[in-house]
Amino acid sequence: MKHGILITHGPIGDAIIQASRTILGIDDGLHALDVTEMSVDEITQRLKSIVNSPERREQGVIIMASLLGGSCWNVSAAVAKEMKNIEVVSGVNLPMVLSFMTKRDKMPLKELAQVLVNDGHRSVTKLI
Repeated sequence: MKHGILITHGPIGDAIIQASRTILGIDDGLHALDVTEMSVDEITQRLKSIVNSPERREQGVIIMASLLGGSCWNVSAAVAKEMKNIEVVSGVNLPMVLSFMTKRDKMPLKELAQVLVNDGHRSVTKLI
């Protein structure tokens, strides 16, 4: 099973996981890392401790960061460069996480990461 890590500024990741659990009835393989008043070193160590399980590294991990270019993204990108089987996407939202949960066992990691980006974009719209 592929794992997903929601690394966000504040408790957004926990809230999205709770909403996902409410909709799908499951949240296994989802992990939140809420970044609040942490140094870059502390964020890095916490993220690595979540990623470092042999099962997670073997099956693959998608890190969904809250903001492109923010500390969550920068740390995630650095960790992904050091380790194998990790993809990083930004702009985490509920449709992206629901897509991850329903599609993670149906496609390879890199393809899944692109699908999450597409599904996350598709969910952002304006009422005409």
